[in-house]
Amino acid sequence: MVAPNILLKVVLFMYYSVEELDRAIKKTIKEVQKRTLETKEFIRGYNDCAALLAIYDRNLRGEESRAFDVISLFEWNSVKDFIQKLYLRGYTVKEYMQYCNYEIVKDKRPKLGDVAFDNGAMLCDGEFWVSVNEDNTGVYFPKQKMFLERKLPVIARPLRS
Repeated sequence: MVAPNILLKVVLFMYYSVEELDRAIKKTIKEVQKRTLETKEFIRGYNDCAALLAIYDRNLRGEESRAFDVISLFEWNSVKDFIQKLYLRGYTVKEYMQYCNYEIVKDKRPKLGDVAFDNGAMLCDGEFWVSVNEDNTGVYFPKQKMFLERKLPVIARPLRS
């Protein structure tokens, strides 16, 4: 039988700390807001929700991030078009998240740093979901995080690389 303290250390090693997640989220919001101010229009892959996710992943993992690997290979015009083109590259949204080293949250209970997809990508800042407005006004908070998110089709948690 495995000692409980060893099991706890293994589980803690699998996930990022609250401080790491919080720092990556704040840095991501700041970067997306800066990108929004630098451009006069909403640009897919630059200041949209897919970019929000990829920037977050890069801020969390550094050079080990794989989020831009797939999405830099194509252009899209809408969230639906993004999902279709992702599928043409051989990935569902869940498979793309797993490729980027995220664990799919089966119990639908989100935590700080989780990523979700519901008509676009969102990040959980612990209290609210964070996404990007398509009217080029930058980051916004579409809804409060619930204890149980039954209506979100995909929730994923970053695993330590």
